[in-house]
Amino acid sequence: MSARKIILPSISAKTDTPKHNMKKTTELTRIKAPLMNVVWKNPMTLTANFYNPNVVMTTEMELIKYSILQTGWLQPILITKQDVIIDGFHRTTLARLNKWEVPCAILDLDEKERMMLTIRINRAKGSHIAIRMSSIITSLKELGCTDEEIMAGIGASRGEIDLMMKPDVFSAFKLEDYQYSKAWEFQEKPTAK
Repeated sequence: MSARKIILPSISAKTDTPKHNMKKTTELTRIKAPLMNVVWKNPMTLTANFYNPNVVMTTEMELIKYSILQTGWLQPILITKQDVIIDGFHRTTLARLNKWEVPCAILDLDEKERMMLTIRINRAKGSHIAIRMSSIITSLKELGCTDEEIMAGIGASRGEIDLMMKPDVFSAFKLEDYQYSKAWEFQEKPTAK
């Protein structure tokens, strides 16, 4: 397998993290980690927040379920002291449907902090770039994965795998032949008489 160069975006080392959330340990700084205090809860006792704009489609819900069954709970549900979900509504929904207990991390945040955290978490997850996905699928095939294993493992369809295996994923769309609609048409302004 050939080595691939991965270019990471540069991220400033400067932080605006409040000092009360940090502890110096030798050369490294430890930031507070509420995830270290996980409590297991019945998902039926948790309530949804009213502000989460995130929507997960059925295919993605199946992928979340598959992931939990394959590797277990990798992230706890973030909740308030009053058992309101900050992050993890869809995982909680799956837990309710499947009668699973859920790992929870309790955060002591006011409503505005909770709302901003929910959005920040959703936005920080990012989106997949076709070229990188193509490279990952190629690597998985080089590691011996079958198309079926890849489809199940990443929640992709046969068409998506086939598309990502093309040398140039954009060539499949034949953009040069695409008939674009006109967004607007120029009209001369009538002259005043």
